[in-house]
Amino acid sequence: MYSKYVFYLLNFISFSCGIPLSISDIPLIHIPTLFNSTNDVITNNNTFPMTLTFSNSSISYVILDYGDNVGGFPFFDIDQVIGNSSLRVSYSEALPNIIDGDIEFYPLIRSFDPYRVKIYEITTSSHIESPLIQGAQRYQRLTLTNGGSIRISKLGIKSAYYTKEISSASGSFSCSSELFTKMWKMGVRTLQINMIPPRSIPPGFIATDQGFLLTPNQAGVYLRGMQWVNYTVTFSTMIVKDGSSFAVRSNDYSEILLTINSNEHSNPNTLILNTRQELPPPDTYIYNISLPFNISLLQWYNIKAIVQGLTIQLSINGLNVSTIPLPESSNPYIPSITPGGIAFTTSNSQETFFRDLQVIDLSSSNSGTILYQSSLTSQQAVYDFGVGTNELPIILDGAKRDRNVWSGDLLVVGPVLYYSFYESEYVAGSLALLNSYQLTTGPVSSRVNVGFPLQRSNPSDEFVTPIFYSYTYFLANLISVAEYYLYTGDVQFVYDQWPRMQLLMDFFSKLVDTNNLIVASYPVWGYDYNPSYGAYVGKFTKLNILYAMALDDAASLADAVNNSTAALQYRQQAAAVRTAINTHLYNSTNNFYMISDQQTAGISQDTNSLAILSGIATQLGSNVTQQLLEQLKQKLRLSGANGTGYISTTLDGIPAGTSVIVSPFISFFHATAAFEQDRSDLAFDILDSVWSPMAQPGPYFTGTFWESERPIGYPGASTSMAHTWSAGITPLLSKYVLGVKPISAGYTKWSIHPQPGNLTWAAGSVSTPHGAITVKWNNSNSEFKIVVDIPLSTSGIVYIPTDNNCIKVNEKMFYMESYDNSVYGVNSIAKNGSYVEVYIVSSGTYTIITNDVCNAFSSIFIRSSISIYLMLLCLFMISFEVNF
Repeated sequence: MYSKYVFYLLNFISFSCGIPLSISDIPLIHIPTLFNSTNDVITNNNTFPMTLTFSNSSISYVILDYGDNVGGFPFFDIDQVIGNSSLRVSYSEALPNIIDGDIEFYPLIRSFDPYRVKIYEITTSSHIESPLIQGAQRYQRLTLTNGGSIRISKLGIKSAYYTKEISSASGSFSCSSELFTKMWKMGVRTLQINMIPPRSIPPGFIATDQGFLLTPNQAGVYLRGMQWVNYTVTFSTMIVKDGSSFAVRSNDYSEILLTINSNEHSNPNTLILNTRQELPPPDTYIYNISLPFNISLLQWYNIKAIVQGLTIQLSINGLNVSTIPLPESSNPYIPSITPGGIAFTTSNSQETFFRDLQVIDLSSSNSGTILYQSSLTSQQAVYDFGVGTNELPIILDGAKRDRNVWSGDLLVVGPVLYYSFYESEYVAGSLALLNSYQLTTGPVSSRVNVGFPLQRSNPSDEFVTPIFYSYTYFLANLISVAEYYLYTGDVQFVYDQWPRMQLLMDFFSKLVDTNNLIVASYPVWGYDYNPSYGAYVGKFTKLNILYAMALDDAASLADAVNNSTAALQYRQQAAAVRTAINTHLYNSTNNFYMISDQQTAGISQDTNSLAILSGIATQLGSNVTQQLLEQLKQKLRLSGANGTGYISTTLDGIPAGTSVIVSPFISFFHATAAFEQDRSDLAFDILDSVWSPMAQPGPYFTGTFWESERPIGYPGASTSMAHTWSAGITPLLSKYVLGVKPISAGYTKWSIHPQPGNLTWAAGSVSTPHGAITVKWNNSNSEFKIVVDIPLSTSGIVYIPTDNNCIKVNEKMFYMESYDNSVYGVNSIAKNGSYVEVYIVSSGTYTIITNDVCNAFSSIFIRSSISIYLMLLCLFMISFEVNF
């Protein structure tokens, strides 16, 4: 419980700073337990305080365990120090990677610590708190690399994510399987560690009256300079520690990095040039010279860089120190000159000021124009470089990596949120931020950094960068907006996004050929969820299926904003695209949808699953969807020595040299397709074989779901092990096993359609704008019982899985054909195949039972009714004869 004093203090902070706070915004302090240590580590019954002592003869260490993945700001309280020591701290999600930490990830715009090994020089008792976030780790290792000894009285991690207890979430789920109950919660936990409350991430750059101050490990790029090529950059810099680094032609994925080392550096008074990218190896050495004068600490230097073609001319304080030749690219797919703007960065050891920045265009068409000018003293300037605090609540893709908002991931992340915390503003914030970065031709951003500002201006071509990732992800933005509207009924958000969504659909309409199919003609945007599989060109089947789905969703959005003309056009185009897909991209001989017209071999899990989900396969006949599901199981299911789960693509469908993976992200769509076709047997097999390996105790268990799985073995250090796109089992269990889903916007109409499989019971709740829908069902060989609680202003159908012809509703028994409207709120009862449909039109609690006793009673009732009828007929005939 929180004390009255804490609430008073928080309210005071909220009022003083203008920042609204809630319990979910209050940081948690995660304190680890001792996992392992060398014998010389002194502990207090395996807890704090802990004393570490340096030894020349052996390595003294302690490994700490947080139990599950946690993320935030590490801190250490050191209350005793003997001698000067170097404390080495490493972090990892999985235990096998703990000695050297797992992957170091170097995005060129970041608001977290990319280093998974940190060194702290300890000279006196102190409280140490990292100003940067360590995104996700279960394990932490400490050792002294020199010196004497230190005693740590306390250490931990102060959380930097949404902290509401999962048990207090408005959505819930439990069932007769402990494993499925556990995995539902793991999905919510995976979401939670990636939910970032508004204004909770500190700015990467500090705006002072002296300009930007960059503490160690900062990086930001001027967002509106991504399309620059040739220009002159001038600014002033003052080195506080080590050196000063800046980059040109920086586009948030690659850049040319220049570093000026001070006379205090181990390689003093030097200029070093590297090319840098965000994935290891981050730096490639290009150039190095000694400077003709000392570079002193705490002294301002005027820097001028002329970036022209394949040269950079650098001046310091008016003196030309070097003309640097840039290498030509040897890769035919990577140009020698890549557009990009100005960036500032610091290494693990640098601390630097920057001020008075000016960029002047050198292009032939615009030479002499000032492209950007700022004293770098304002908070707005910090936002200009993409490293401000997050204005909106957002959801990241992965807590450790990439720590971006990705549009494709929201296809899964949105439903995870809707069925758990139902804090819909986190999806709205993510979508609003993504869609605010839009090109004038229509594409919307596929990914944005946590520190990107919400763009409030019209679409702009200043952001032509890798944030516009792929055709399929562009469409995911619109599909997610429509899904948000379905689950929330927030029509104002639809109105806000509608102009941008219309522009996006106009863009795609221009890519349609005479066969009514989209042609992916720009390879840069041809990538999908796994970039190692390369770019898809031509008539990419998945892209066309998503386009058909987006057209249907655009029609729904048009209906919401009362644009009937657009709705009709979208629906007509969707029908044409569906027909074209079945005509040109379906292999009728072998019964599967091809990857593209240019890649006819290989069976793709997502392409064929989406063909079922979109209804495209159904147009060929219901037998086709069942054949597709069987085909996917036959071709993609692993077993025995080959591993477990479903691979995302057969080996003949991916480039040579790349590996097949098991993708929980893509398996979400596969399981959804199976449930939608009432194939719970296949759906449960997918759930169990794909997700359960991540839930097994052991050195790789993190309490969260992994980005991907290897068919055999465990993920490598580069894999994100708290990745939201892999949390799809949570909505699958709530939507199809518990059985609750919206039919119309905001749950004004709903469906409760349980698919029990082999489970004997399930219970849970699902939030709606009108209140919670709660469901509890029990299933046995002889009886199915379900109790539902329905909120006001909603109606829907409860589907009861049974072959019986009799049903009991709120203690009243009815034969299928005899319902007399005697149960308040129940409008009708009807048999439909292997289900009984109970149509509920009023709020309240309804108990519905079907069992063998009821069925037997109905049979007796039928036979008795016939006997009575015959008896009455005989009596009538006898009476007639007597009277005659």
